[in-house]
Amino acid sequence: MERSRRDRFTSIAPTAEEFKVAVLLGGIFVLLITPLIVQGIVAWTTSGDLALPDGHLLDAYGGLLHGKFGAGLPHGVANALPQDTVMWVLTVVGEVVMLGAAVVAGMRMRDLTGANARHGLATPAQAADALGLPRLRMNAAVIRPDLYARSGRRGRAANK
Repeated sequence: MERSRRDRFTSIAPTAEEFKVAVLLGGIFVLLITPLIVQGIVAWTTSGDLALPDGHLLDAYGGLLHGKFGAGLPHGVANALPQDTVMWVLTVVGEVVMLGAAVVAGMRMRDLTGANARHGLATPAQAADALGLPRLRMNAAVIRPDLYARSGRRGRAANK
């Protein structure tokens, strides 16, 4: 089945707005999940049990909203956690690390998918590296006829 020219040359890369929405949703997810992950890792290091609030997420987030870690965890594990100020400092460090990793991953994805890029076009430096500067200047009228048109072309074509 033959595809039309429009279908073949239509860019399917995500737009900048799609990236903004994805980054916003990803940031909210990371912001909400990091305190629970930090709590689980600290609980694992202090009590030896990897304890996440299974089925008690509303209790866990309610406790976090009141500034208390350990809500939704078994009592032995919750009592083994350090003070809440230490947990908040660890959470802030975790947030910074996770958001930094998300930014790096987002930039990498943007580069791989080519959002906000000129698909198929080389930069002037890339063209000079590939062709060499003398060849690039010699073929400038072919590469960019809108900028480097030869004078007198129209007259010769009209005479023939």
